[in-house]
Amino acid sequence: MTDDGFRMTNCVRHFSVSRILFCVTFALLLVASSFAQLGGEVAPGTSASFEPPTARIGRPVEYRITVTGIQTSRTLPTPPAVAGLSLVFSNQTASVQFLNGQAVQTTTFRYTATATREGELTVPGFEITVGAQRVRVPGATLNVVAPLPGEAAYQPVRAVIDLPKRDFFLGETILARLLVMDTPDETPQFVANVSKTSGTVVFRTELRTRREQFVWEGKPAGGLVMPLQITPIVEGETELNSEVSVHAQKLDPVGRRSGFAGQQLIMTQPVTLRVLALPRAGRPPGFNGGIGRFTLGKPVLSATEIEAGEPLTLTLKLSGEGNIEGVPAPEFTDTTDWQAYKPTSDFQRGEDPTQPGGTKIFTYTLVARHEGKMGTPPLPMSFFDPAKREFVDITVPPVPVVVKASTAAPVAVAAQKETPSPAEEAPREREPVMTGLEEKPGRWLTSASPVLWKPWFLALQAAPPVLLLLLWAWRKRQEYVAAHPEFIIRRRARKAARKALAQARAAARRGNAPEFLRAGVGALCEAAAPLDSTRAGSLTRSEVLHALRDDERASLAARAIFDHAEVTKYTAAAAEIPKPAVLLPELEHAVEKLSAKS
Repeated sequence: MTDDGFRMTNCVRHFSVSRILFCVTFALLLVASSFAQLGGEVAPGTSASFEPPTARIGRPVEYRITVTGIQTSRTLPTPPAVAGLSLVFSNQTASVQFLNGQAVQTTTFRYTATATREGELTVPGFEITVGAQRVRVPGATLNVVAPLPGEAAYQPVRAVIDLPKRDFFLGETILARLLVMDTPDETPQFVANVSKTSGTVVFRTELRTRREQFVWEGKPAGGLVMPLQITPIVEGETELNSEVSVHAQKLDPVGRRSGFAGQQLIMTQPVTLRVLALPRAGRPPGFNGGIGRFTLGKPVLSATEIEAGEPLTLTLKLSGEGNIEGVPAPEFTDTTDWQAYKPTSDFQRGEDPTQPGGTKIFTYTLVARHEGKMGTPPLPMSFFDPAKREFVDITVPPVPVVVKASTAAPVAVAAQKETPSPAEEAPREREPVMTGLEEKPGRWLTSASPVLWKPWFLALQAAPPVLLLLLWAWRKRQEYVAAHPEFIIRRRARKAARKALAQARAAARRGNAPEFLRAGVGALCEAAAPLDSTRAGSLTRSEVLHALRDDERASLAARAIFDHAEVTKYTAAAAEIPKPAVLLPELEHAVEKLSAKS
């Protein structure tokens, strides 16, 4: 590559990465601008309503809370409880619009409301936290009327597990279906999650559902169908049910979509499984846990004539329905004729991925120990058929193979003789050396690396985002301090208490009792000031002692400090005051207790 090409490549890289850094910086500017706008003075707006505003007993409607503003609620609002009205959270949606340079957010919280009595039911107004503000959600009234004559009760979607009507065996893979049925009042849209509630089976679900028409309990029905694979792992009778999280659409009385939907958790009707252990009598050799209906293909050899010591490959294909995916490959045992290696297996699922079956391919490697006409060793193999309730023997019979004498050694010698020695090889021509490259850097280049890779350039690119993040952190701290003025009060009080306590320690070291008592009283008052949200100078002795009423040691220490301070202030009996070094530990304990409370 020439100098011009090298410079052009560096310029292209520099331009591309610089453009990426510019886009990242611009995006961070927008984010920081949005955060800065969130601290404005625009008050958020709230609304609450029922949709529709009139409902019949037992028929759900939707209760909505909408928050609009440059900030929104980060916690789920909890409406007050109303007698005769059930409110269950359904979902929430959010959107953002830019109006006058500000990001206006709209969040709607949806609840499913079901009334159990007639009349006007009102959800009173309540307060929620939006950003650093407390805003009020207005009240909303629902008019509840009696059901129409002969009207059926509300029917939510229901789910059942459809199992074959028979006994099952331990370790068997059962093909079942989860049916989530339509009702006159709700129709399922999709299944979000399925979880079993019993630990006696292994549960495998396929989240791909299909909408089908089927017959259940002799009646036509429709809904979502999800294939299930169930494997019992405990013998005996057990009840099986599951929790289904389904998103359902509400319907109006004439079967049309009502305009609101919600996710709900429903339980399937319990079904009983009778699980039997596999019979021990009549179990043939080679059974390795296969339960189902399988067929074994014809054994395939890699060759019918081999030499002694040459590896031979035997391939078997086991196909059918059942737990074939977990069936291990049966192994050969070494014989005087053959040496067998550990087999490998590969599973291929059938055309229908929901069916518990497919094809298992077993590959065996055998090596003949001597020459002659012989057959591969027999391979015991069997499985259990749950429909027939019996074992099926599919042992692989010997496959004839002709083993010839090995000729590998003579061939190797001949090949060795034919291989020329290194000395006989023709001398290689010397390859030409590249020429025409510059021996010195270009006129304007002091290094081969572009400017983009320089540390100072990367630091310069990172400076704007870091500065924006620091400004955003400073702004958030200012908002927090404005919303919590007690933070400043506590910090100032603790700083003043530490300063007064340091003066008391200095006076104790000098043995100056009056100065120690004055500083000790000041430390106690400063430490207790945040508890009354007032200045330390306005606190009285009784107020400080009241704050220490639950700690006897600290209360006695503070009382002694105040008593001796009054003695030195109004009398000349300084000789009766204990030494400051004795009172200092008690003073420190009292100040520590007051600071911990504030």
